[in-house]
Amino acid sequence: MKKEDYSLISKAELKLELKRLRVNLHDLEETMQFNSTYSSAHISGEQVKKYEESLTVLKNEIAAIEQILSQK
Repeated sequence: MKKEDYSLISKAELKLELKRLRVNLHDLEETMQFNSTYSSAHISGEQVKKYEESLTVLKNEIAAIEQILSQK
């Protein structure tokens, strides 16, 4: 969902979306941690960059929803 769409949905839907994004963030962080700690497979710099970009997007979306929820 695009950030500008967040202001158009209900508080209940925002809370659900926030929960979904937090789960996704947690899963991605766990995947990154597992790959760097327990996996002997090489992870390319390109893949690391994709992970980091995904983390940034998720964190920004979470922050946007939290801000909207604080105003409702």
